[in-house]
Amino acid sequence: MPDWLTTQRNLTILVAILVAVPIAYGFRVMGSSADYEGSFLLLMTLAVGVPTAYDEYWPKYDKIWNAVAWVFAACIVATMEFISLYLVGTEFGDLSPFLGSIGAFLITDLGNLAWLSVRSRRRNFGE
Repeated sequence: MPDWLTTQRNLTILVAILVAVPIAYGFRVMGSSADYEGSFLLLMTLAVGVPTAYDEYWPKYDKIWNAVAWVFAACIVATMEFISLYLVGTEFGDLSPFLGSIGAFLITDLGNLAWLSVRSRRRNFGE
């Protein structure tokens, strides 16, 4: 196996992509047939947002498989958040699928990054 593939950062990105593609496809199939935006934004949340969150805001693990497990679990949590927010926006908030997708993306992706940033600052300053 090439050395570049086994670095913790690259492996977490690869795992996030491998988890994100089938989940985004499943969201697309289960949702409205015209909701390509939602599946794309879910894909971006999982394949880009989750590895970025791990890389920027979470302490690195000594063992690569712990990092892989963290990314996998974070993808599942982010998926549940995204789908829940999407359903709340489209079913109860009477938003179009497009606007529901944007709202779910912004709250899930940016909200989690903001929470991790605050958590990281508190940890660094000993609060």
